[in-house]
Amino acid sequence: MDVYTPVGDTASKRPVILLSHNGSFLPEAFTHGLLGLCFNGRKDSSVVELCKRFAKRGYIAVSYDYRLGWNATAGDLTTRTKTIIQAVYRAMQDAKSCVRYFRNDVINGSNQWKADTSRFVIGGSNSGAYVALAAGSLNDVSELNNIKFVDVNGSFIKQDTLGDFDGFGGYQNYDNYTGISSRFNAVLALGGAVGDTSWIQAGEVPVIAFHGVNESSTQYNTALVNTASGQPVIEVSGSGDFMPIVEALGNNNAFKPNNFLQGPPNRNGLGNQTVTIEGLYPFYGQKFEPWNWFDTACYNSSSRMIALTGGDASIEKGNRYIDTIMAYSAPRLYKLLYDPNYGTTGINETAKHIDMSMFPNPANTQLNIVISMEQKPISSIFITDLTGRAVKEITGINAN
Repeated sequence: MDVYTPVGDTASKRPVILLSHNGSFLPEAFTHGLLGLCFNGRKDSSVVELCKRFAKRGYIAVSYDYRLGWNATAGDLTTRTKTIIQAVYRAMQDAKSCVRYFRNDVINGSNQWKADTSRFVIGGSNSGAYVALAAGSLNDVSELNNIKFVDVNGSFIKQDTLGDFDGFGGYQNYDNYTGISSRFNAVLALGGAVGDTSWIQAGEVPVIAFHGVNESSTQYNTALVNTASGQPVIEVSGSGDFMPIVEALGNNNAFKPNNFLQGPPNRNGLGNQTVTIEGLYPFYGQKFEPWNWFDTACYNSSSRMIALTGGDASIEKGNRYIDTIMAYSAPRLYKLLYDPNYGTTGINETAKHIDMSMFPNPANTQLNIVISMEQKPISSIFITDLTGRAVKEITGINAN
């Protein structure tokens, strides 16, 4: 793992956010060399950028590796389905083991990271989001016996082999940090899906989800996931279908009420826009990971990546979407982890008269903002477009 902490930090403890990378649960040599996909494990660009931004906001941010591998080239559907579910399950165990590592470091170790043992978030991008969502919702043996996950030999997940939900037992685990809790407080899912919506039950941790509505690999609603060669693997449910259940069960009530940035309306499986869902931010018109950018040596030579992303995976675009991810998720996590009353009051209009002008209008690459205010300085500017998407945040200014 790579651990990002605030520069010059003097706090005695910090909340921890764990972020897991994309990559289809396959080694990079396989995804890059054979499939033409541009992934870079825990060094992947958007995960690194997210870690830096969360560290600047006071988190211990962690980009970590997890176990990989499934039989994506198997000739039969059952083997493909069984091995991908097992891959998600192992990675979920690894995420919880990482939680225990930091908690154990405080309780029994050197306390080198100064983690707040009561405040953890598990998140991830695409495949990593599958991991985070499974960690938050796959927690009952009955969920392993869903008809989608069994064959004539029983459940695809045999806990006497793979271990329990926390990663103890079986013979494919080392029992890391026994006696230490794996509990965490929230899920941050960038893309990804749940294996079945029946996994989601009342009382589970809150979820914040972002998803490209035109995503083709893990679709926004319920659909089959296919291999790179077009072979079916498993039907899963994306953010558009599982997030309404999260909200209906009250699992996101901890974010309410708030005056935070809201996402656009949801889109259901029929293709109709419905209502805004607390905790869900759909990115309309976007495909695979609009918040990510990829090494040009791979991306520019990969027709598969260009088709997957829609032909734009630049650092400028990626950072604009990360602006939105941070503007949407950071205040909700603060409200959940620290102050339940945060965001419940309205935005107070200043009593002072402000003369403001912006030019040129419209603008493409440069926008001038001129503000004249008698006394109170402007400390930050936050610009959104008509859909509520954060376009730009300017902080650390002192303009009069």
